Amino acid sequence: MSVGNKSVLNKILRDNPAEISTYLTEKFRENNPESARKALNVVMHAQNVQILARDAGLRRDALYRTFGGRIDPHLSRTLKLFGALNVKARIVPETDSSEAIAASLSEAFDREKPAMAILGLSEVVKSENVSALALRLGIMRTTVYKTFGGTVDPQLHRVLNLFAALKVRLTIEPTTRPKIRAPRPKLGRPPKVQLSDSVDG
Repeated sequence: MSVGNKSVLNKILRDNPAEISTYLTEKFRENNPESARKALNVVMHAQNVQILARDAGLRRDALYRTFGGRIDPHLSRTLKLFGALNVKARIVPETDSSEAIAASLSEAFDREKPAMAILGLSEVVKSENVSALALRLGIMRTTVYKTFGGTVDPQLHRVLNLFAALKVRLTIEPTTRPKIRAPRPKLGRPPKVQLSDSVDG
């Protein structure tokens, strides 16, 4: 991406939940972890990172480290980032047979609490034929139980791989009740205070 295009994209995505939703939904469409990580990095850098970190409940350095595009973020931090951006995750089916799974996961994710989303993933996984699911994921059956047992915060690539195996995908939409934020600090130095030349006696 050229510097000019990046600057334009930053302006479009800055403090704009509708555009953020459209952009992330497109990048998450294929359940591709690398594409998702890069998109989260782009969206993060388009914001005032100090305020974004505060709203996500993270330190600024932790936000940069988590969504810098190099490491695989955990689901809980990804959902916290969504909340800070005034967007939320919704799970949609890719086939008629996955409609019930998508509805169940959407209900869990719609509560906007990472713990509930993690529990929702666990309930869906346990309702499946775990041996067959493990084969589709290309991991051990024990790893499926460990990753999606409801007590572990799964990494994003594991979640997206699970969505692909379940034939669902993650979409992003603006929250209906955006958070009330403190006013953004004005840029530049504060104006100088002019002192009076006369002194009262």
